[in-house]
Amino acid sequence: MFKKLFKYSVLSKIFLGLFLDFGPVLIFLFTANHFNFYKATFILMLTTLISTLFTFIKQKRIPFFAVYITLLTIFFGFITISHHDPHFIEMRDTIYDLTLALTLVVGLLFDKLLLKLALESFIKIHDRTWLKLTYTWIAFFVLNSLGNEYVRRFFSKEVWVHFKIDMMSFTIIFAIVTFLLFYELEEE
Repeated sequence: MFKKLFKYSVLSKIFLGLFLDFGPVLIFLFTANHFNFYKATFILMLTTLISTLFTFIKQKRIPFFAVYITLLTIFFGFITISHHDPHFIEMRDTIYDLTLALTLVVGLLFDKLLLKLALESFIKIHDRTWLKLTYTWIAFFVLNSLGNEYVRRFFSKEVWVHFKIDMMSFTIIFAIVTFLLFYELEEE
C-alpha cells in the first residue's frame, strides 16, 4: 500500500517540507525549554525567515502561506521581545491555526479543495476523500487553536512549551493516521 501511496522522491519532498515547516518551531521549543524564552523567540523569527527564503529558492516561486507565517512570526516575535511578554508569541499559534481552518473553509465556499491543491502532487486520491480530509483538518485546526488559547491563558509559559511539543508530535501522527485511514477507506 505504501508503495502505491508514496514514491521515494515524494517522501523526501514531504520530509523536507516537514523540516521547513516544523524546523523553526522545533528549534524554538528546544531553546525556549533550555534557555531564555526571548532569545528563543528571536531564534524562531530568524529560522522562520531562513526557512521561507529556502522554500522560495527551492520552489522558485513565492510561497505565499510561508510568507504569511513569517510575517506573523516576526510581528508577534517583535511584540513579545519589545514588551517582554511571552503571551504574544503564544497567541501567534492560535491565530496560525485559525487562519489554516479559515483558509480551508473559504476554499470550500469557493468549491476549491485547498488541501488537494497543496498535496495532490504527493498523494493521488479522489475529491470525495479530499473533502473528508478537509473537514477533518478544519476541525483539527479549530480544536488546536482552542487548546492553545486555553493553555496560553491559564498556564505558565513552561507548560505551554511542553503543550506545543506534544501538539507538534500529535499533529504529525494525526496527519499520517488521517491520510492513511482515508486512503484505506477509499480503496474499499
